[in-house]
Parts: sequence; C-alpha cells; structure tokens
Amino acid sequence: MADYLSQIEEAVYDGDEDLVVELVEKALADGVDPEAIIQDGGVAALNRLGDDFNNMMAFLPELMIGGECMKHLIQLCSPHLKGGKSAFKGKIVIGCAKGDLHDIGKSLVATQLAINGYEVVDLGTDVPTNKFIDTAMAEGADIIAVSSLLTTSQYYMEELITRLTHEGKRDKFRIAVGGGPIGPEYAEKIGADGYSRTAGLSVKMADRLMVHKPGDPLVVEV
Repeated sequence: MADYLSQIEEAVYDGDEDLVVELVEKALADGVDPEAIIQDGGVAALNRLGDDFNNMMAFLPELMIGGECMKHLIQLCSPHLKGGKSAFKGKIVIGCAKGDLHDIGKSLVATQLAINGYEVVDLGTDVPTNKFIDTAMAEGADIIAVSSLLTTSQYYMEELITRLTHEGKRDKFRIAVGGGPIGPEYAEKIGADGYSRTAGLSVKMADRLMVHKPGDPLVVEV
C-alpha cells in the first residue's frame, strides 16, 4: 500500500494527470483505503507543492496543475468513501464583483482553495449579483467568495448580501470578501462572514467558515 501512496504522491506533485488516474484506479482495485489515497497521496503532494510555492521553488502554473490532479483523484475516490460522503471539504463559488476585470488575485485564491480540498466554481470576472446567487443556488454552494480591486465595484459585495437577505436566502451561504481596497472593517460593515488578506490565508478562512453560521461574528485572517 505504501508504494502506491508514494507513487501517487509523486505523480500529483509532478502534475502527471494520466499517471495519477492510472495509479488511483489500481490502488482502489487492490483495496487501498480511499481516505489514505486522498490524505497520504494527494494531500501530501499538495503540501509539498505549497511549501515549494512559499519558498519560490514552485510557481502558480505548477500549483494549478497539481490542483487538477487532485480533482481527478478526489472524483475517483469519492464513490468509495464510507457512507457516500464527498471527499471535498465544501463547495465555493468565486468571482470578481461586477465591473472588476482584475483576476490574478482571485485566480490565485481559487487555486489555493482547490488544491486544499475545496470544489471551486470559478465564475471569472465582472460577475453580476444575479449570477453569484443563481450559481450558488444551482450548485448547492457552501461559500460565495467575491473579490474586488476597484472601489467602484466593491459596492456589489454589499448588494449581494442585501439581495440574499431580502430574498430569504442569507442563511444558505457564507459570504467571503477580499481584494486590494477591502479590509476587515468594510467586510464587517456590510455583514460578510469572512475576510482574508492573502490567497494563502483564504484556505484557513474557508476552513473556519465551514463550521461558521451566517450571522456569526466575522472570520478574519490577516
């Protein structure tokens, strides 16, 4: 079993999607615990990639490829988990607020969340409030994450929360906000649930939000 797990770890770390699929299928067929494949194979590789990224030994494209490998691994393992539970920590709908076309920070946050076990639905840039709400409802999202680098577009973060409240949907989603001009004071003012200053901290914020109820005190990671 250990040999399978070490091979899977290396394949995810190297970003070899075809090999990841081949190894995971063989491991499952030979009775390897799917949770061990996820934790000791996939997560171990992503932890290495994350450390290398922080030490400037790996870069965003490598993180993204590793994240794609992890998605395939989780999809293969999920049907074999006890009780039919999902291997994902939760589902997050993410995008840049309406009027904002700056997606580098948002994309980095989405990648960090994906490689750390979240199912991420990335709506891209210039996302209207309706699209955030409709997608979150259709996907059964746990968290809606909104980014803004423009003071003119941050208004739509508040509009999203107001709309959800007026439509009786506020308790269905945790709302996370971030971006250059956004700070914890603004996040608290508009009634958001979470705020993180950096992409790396967004994972810790999301983990805390998953046990957070909408309306609880703001979760801040700075």
